[in-house]
Amino acid sequence: MRNPSTRRLVGLLAGAATCLLNLTASAAPGDWVKGVLPLPPQKEPPSVALPVAAEQASPAHEAWAQQDPTQRLLYNVSRPSLTPMPASLSGDKDGPAVILIPGGGFQFLAMDNEGYDVAKRLAPLGVRVFILKYRTQPLPDSFEGFKDAISGTFQRGEGADARARQAPYAIADAESAIRMVRARASEWHVDPKRIGVLGFSAGAMTVLGVLQANLSDARPDFAGMIYGPTQSADVPPHAPPLFAALAADDRFFQSQDLSLIHNWRLSGASVELHLYSAGGHGFASQPHGVTSDAWFDQYALWLKAMKFTP
Repeated sequence: MRNPSTRRLVGLLAGAATCLLNLTASAAPGDWVKGVLPLPPQKEPPSVALPVAAEQASPAHEAWAQQDPTQRLLYNVSRPSLTPMPASLSGDKDGPAVILIPGGGFQFLAMDNEGYDVAKRLAPLGVRVFILKYRTQPLPDSFEGFKDAISGTFQRGEGADARARQAPYAIADAESAIRMVRARASEWHVDPKRIGVLGFSAGAMTVLGVLQANLSDARPDFAGMIYGPTQSADVPPHAPPLFAALAADDRFFQSQDLSLIHNWRLSGASVELHLYSAGGHGFASQPHGVTSDAWFDQYALWLKAMKFTP
């Protein structure tokens, strides 16, 4: 599953892990892990199974947990799927589509904070919204095993190699999702020339992997990366418009330079960057009374200014 674009992600993951370790002693990051609780299976909208080119052995059962009463986490995802959000599919005119790609260190998917809650804000813009459930790192088939794994990642800074091995599966699933939306564009009232991706954290890293792979049948028409990597020299030919947002105090990516943004601009492609003074990591649907709270409004304005939405 390794290719040049995924090998580049290995370096990004290693850098993020180093940043996490540097912060552990002083700021005690990852305390949220202590409050994670198990949940029974959750009711979700109907989804569409995505084809996979490379199988991944994962004997554990898909399961849910909650970070707090408003944020649910899905882990041990072994069969990728795409969930069309019903409220966004009304109307008979073709509109733009956005595929949401939640984060979670490739170990889980932040289904509310970076999925359903963002989808609710996108739908009123006339966007057909889809949530990608990509394959996550196979973890022990128990809540205790899941909690120990995320403790290792978010409290002790462990597991960069395992996450790097998982990234290619996430990238492949995102490419499959783009193909699926294009193939069923008429059914879902999607303009096949206005299909975008919007990723958060590990989801943003997945977006970057898709962009750099630059497959002709799985190339998005526009892309968003929220608290994701900003450092890379590799820009694909004919790169699509890119929207990026990051807080300067992001615990995972604050040590990266802005070479990706710089090189995107030098390539002649359109790029918009919002670097907020504060906001931390994971601010998608969690306001903190700082300027990163405005990211969605600025993303919505960007969609309109770029003529992806009316």
